Amino acid sequence: MSTGPREPAVLIVSHRRVDALDRALASVEKWLPEAPVLVWDNRSPQSPAVAELAARRPGVQWTLSESNVGYAIAVNRLVAQVPGRDLLLLHPDAELLGPLTRAREVLAEPGVAVVAPTAEDLGEPWDAARRAQTVVRDLTTVAGLEATLRGRAPSDLYPAAPREVDGYLTGGCLLLARRAWEAVGELDDWFFAGGEDAAWQREARAAGWSLRLVDDDGPQVRRTVTAPTVDDPWEGRREDLRRASQALVLGTGADHGPGGNFGRGRVFSAGALTLDRLQAARRGRRRERRAVEARRAEGRPTIVVATNGVALGGAERQRVQLANELVARGHPVVVVCMQHLGILLGELDPRVRLVFQPFWQPVVDVGTDDAIVIAGGTRTEIAFALGWRAQARVAGGRRWWLPALHDPAEPDRPTFSDLQARALRSADAMLVLSAQHHRDLTRHQRLHDTVMVAPNGLPAAPALPFRADPAGPLRFGMLSRIKEYKNPMLLIHALDALGAGRRREWTLDIFGEGPDRERLTAETPEHLRDRVRWRGPSPGPDHAFAEFDVLCLPSGFEAFPLAIVEAMLRGMPVMASASGSVAEMLDHGRAGVVVDPVTREAWTAALEGVLADRDRTAALGEQGRRWAQEHYTVSAMTDAYQRAFARVLGRPIPGGPEGAAAVL
Repeated sequence: MSTGPREPAVLIVSHRRVDALDRALASVEKWLPEAPVLVWDNRSPQSPAVAELAARRPGVQWTLSESNVGYAIAVNRLVAQVPGRDLLLLHPDAELLGPLTRAREVLAEPGVAVVAPTAEDLGEPWDAARRAQTVVRDLTTVAGLEATLRGRAPSDLYPAAPREVDGYLTGGCLLLARRAWEAVGELDDWFFAGGEDAAWQREARAAGWSLRLVDDDGPQVRRTVTAPTVDDPWEGRREDLRRASQALVLGTGADHGPGGNFGRGRVFSAGALTLDRLQAARRGRRRERRAVEARRAEGRPTIVVATNGVALGGAERQRVQLANELVARGHPVVVVCMQHLGILLGELDPRVRLVFQPFWQPVVDVGTDDAIVIAGGTRTEIAFALGWRAQARVAGGRRWWLPALHDPAEPDRPTFSDLQARALRSADAMLVLSAQHHRDLTRHQRLHDTVMVAPNGLPAAPALPFRADPAGPLRFGMLSRIKEYKNPMLLIHALDALGAGRRREWTLDIFGEGPDRERLTAETPEHLRDRVRWRGPSPGPDHAFAEFDVLCLPSGFEAFPLAIVEAMLRGMPVMASASGSVAEMLDHGRAGVVVDPVTREAWTAALEGVLADRDRTAALGEQGRRWAQEHYTVSAMTDAYQRAFARVLGRPIPGGPEGAAAVL
């Protein structure tokens, strides 16, 4: 076997199915023994078994990820580990049946970007090649009619093996030319698991590259596909993601959402939903799924969480954590993404149903008599919630809408437009992050008369003892997005105002990335460059917290900063400006230092107090940990939501906390 530059690196992204992965690796060892093999395991319940497999196959380069980062990010990171190599993307349930000789020869031809071999167990051996995606063709696939209509305009299946492919290649075994990868770029990580390769191939074709299906001496790959079952959450998630990826590929707008490309993704979403309700087989599957949900709910309401997406962000992470905890407590839960998906899908419990559809299509199947939609305060979230409640009530369903507002309040004007405020007043009740958050939101406009508090929460974290060296400087730190309104310069100037004689008593490390970082770094006074360090992005709070002793949050425009909760749960002392919910989060100074007003002078005075009494500072960290464990964990957050559900429904939630939420 040749070991020249055309020898591909075999890349496999694994998630569950250890038995299938082992067979895939054995087939590579048999047919491509000289090829480097890299496996990325996206963490799942079977990851311990994957670790055992890794120990049995030391010749493979393994990446055992601590989280599920999705397919696109995993592939991109694997590709970066094999510079200069052509690539073989192999699905973990695919087995090679030969050495791909002809496919590798074709990949070396000028202008060829992707090659796929013919495969066993397809309708026809050439069905790894698909025609260009259109709304009609994707709906034909949803309806299960693509084989019946093979070769006709509505089907994406070719009538015979094509010499050159005008759509995309699939089949679980794709050879990619490195020169094409370098020219076109990485896989789009807005996709999570499905559609990335089809979208990349479309970009390659648009740039003049070709896609080829190659028939060696018989099929070169076989896939083991298990039949889906209604009660397998992983199969349900796969189906959810398949539907979402079709809409994403069709939509090419700047937001990567179903509204792109003149609404092709939106039209597909609406058409697929219609087919779900018209086709007898799909109607039966819907009824079966609803029946399963109703049995498992045991009187708990279904919760629909409506969000624009689940990309990285504080509010988005809270929605994912809330959905996970609610489904663990027995609620049927559906997360509706209206504009995009995001990396946080990797943290979403597979028992949570995922729906990707536009706001103007507020139709979600629920199996219980009672259902509640939780949505934020954006226009799209409000529109979806209004429409969902209205259409369900017209059909006789018992449906409620609870806006859960995370927006920081505008200090000198209404936070919401008149139309948004009017809609929020029509909700069944409203949730805010704290009593002060409610006062701030209603300073310039009336919202709702029935308001309850549901603070955000985070998972418990191990204690981080106060480590400040009595003989050394106290290490202050920031962890935030780097924007001017976060006030890093206010903190720097407040520290500077302590005076030159005290400059050796402190350091400041600023972690984070953002649009203002370069400018603010340049504005740091020259005489403080050895005390103030701009550290760039941090992969997580523990990485940053290892480098300082006291968290500072000088921003004067916040609603409920989660960095404070991250620090409190670990016992790290916190200093923060009195903004939004901060004073309540720090128990009005008993669980941290509240700086009020938000001025340089007030911050300098507060910093002097912290430097002067390190024992008191350490005690504040310990009290902050106790306070956060009581009020700001995921469990406490979910208790607050369940009490709000009980208030709205007028009855207790089976298995939930006692009592209903108090009304402000």
